[in-house]
Amino acid sequence: MASGEDSMFPFLAADRFDCACKAFVRRVDAAGGAQSLGWLAVEYLRSEVDASLQLENPILRISKSASIPRAPLENSNAIATERIGSPRDLEEDVIEDDDQETLIRDGVDEEELTIDYDIALSTSYHVPVMYFCLRETPQVGPAALDDIYNFLVPRQHQQSLRNNGVMGGISFGYHPKSGIPAYFVHPCNTASAMEAITGNKNIEPEDYLLTWLGLIGGCINLSLPSRLFVGS
Repeated sequence: MASGEDSMFPFLAADRFDCACKAFVRRVDAAGGAQSLGWLAVEYLRSEVDASLQLENPILRISKSASIPRAPLENSNAIATERIGSPRDLEEDVIEDDDQETLIRDGVDEEELTIDYDIALSTSYHVPVMYFCLRETPQVGPAALDDIYNFLVPRQHQQSLRNNGVMGGISFGYHPKSGIPAYFVHPCNTASAMEAITGNKNIEPEDYLLTWLGLIGGCINLSLPSRLFVGS
């Protein structure tokens, strides 16, 4: 069988996922490393489980930092609660609101978060699945899902993701390697989306991964830098 052929397409076998992840790391290194691309790190995390060199839950991790508004709901509720008083008080509140908006625009009222994007191979769907964790956020789970949409998902993608769009909605579960709670983009529609984009043509493992990342990454604040494709 030629290297570009895969009878499983649009699904991905474990050995081809391994090849794709290794090729992606090499591509990042050739582009000058993760930090030159605006990321913190790119790692391929894997562990051998037996003498046959089979891999247990290998993970391709892309780590990056992102600026988000600091406690946006808390700030807005406090302003609404305090807005009771004389006309002069209201006028002063308006001035304070303007000052607050200026601070937010200037980036003063923001905080830096570190996001780990972990790409695994789904054993149920046989396609890549994106898990992501925000290291500094104390609240994790379904109750914080609205914040995740506000922090990571661009407005133009929020409605389609909430309605289980092309790539399926954001869900909450347990990380396949660490077992800790994590968010993930549900992979139920990944195979059909890959077929639609590639025209059901077999593609190399690295191209599969890059196409998939281009499809899903922009929806959760993980765009692929153009420098990654220079010379390819």
